[in-house]
Amino acid sequence: MFAVLLLTNAARGQLRVQRWHDPVWLAWLVVPMLMVHMFEEYGFDLLGRSNAFPVTMCKTLGFPPYPDCPIPMAHYALLNLGVAWIGAPIAAAFARRNLMVGLTFYGLTAFNGVTHIVGMAQGGVDSGSGLITGVLFFLFSFFWMVHVVRRSGALSTKALAVSVAGGLIAHLVLIAGLGLYRLGAYGAYGVFVTDVLVVILPFIVVWSGNKLFGPFPPRAYGAEPSKA
Repeated sequence: MFAVLLLTNAARGQLRVQRWHDPVWLAWLVVPMLMVHMFEEYGFDLLGRSNAFPVTMCKTLGFPPYPDCPIPMAHYALLNLGVAWIGAPIAAAFARRNLMVGLTFYGLTAFNGVTHIVGMAQGGVDSGSGLITGVLFFLFSFFWMVHVVRRSGALSTKALAVSVAGGLIAHLVLIAGLGLYRLGAYGAYGVFVTDVLVVILPFIVVWSGNKLFGPFPPRAYGAEPSKA
């Protein structure tokens, strides 16, 4: 996916600007960043551990480690496949027509990066699975995206805020859902419903925000030709 983004023009919305200054291209950048981040969490992290994030999650919620942790393993697959392979790509595919939708998952990734920093600060290095990509990918790319969008004028400040709020609210719902599960409010199926909500909420929030605070008509951007 990174090769497609960096070596072709398939994901670019405007050839007159450099790809790193193209908001549509940045919308697509979220997808491979999520995939690499998930590899760090469930493949191999900085300490060489495999599948370390589920252990960290159980510890954070006060549960014993697997196999005794009650959080269903299917939760991780459903959530990650839904976000990285369905939600984020669909959002990016809409970026040319609706940039607010295209960039909404930046709210989720930015908040996720912050949670990894907080988690490591509280739990030490053992709780750092996902930290490297959470910071280097998610946080840096978020601030760069905001800079590019504001400088290009592709979205107004209000429209960008609504866009980012979609992903941010989705992540807050995920945290709240796991908290309610820990309190015994519902069982495994409630967790699965929360996972699905996380995938679709960014779209719902952006649509609702457009109705409540919009409309936000698309804006043109790009001035000087570039092949970079």
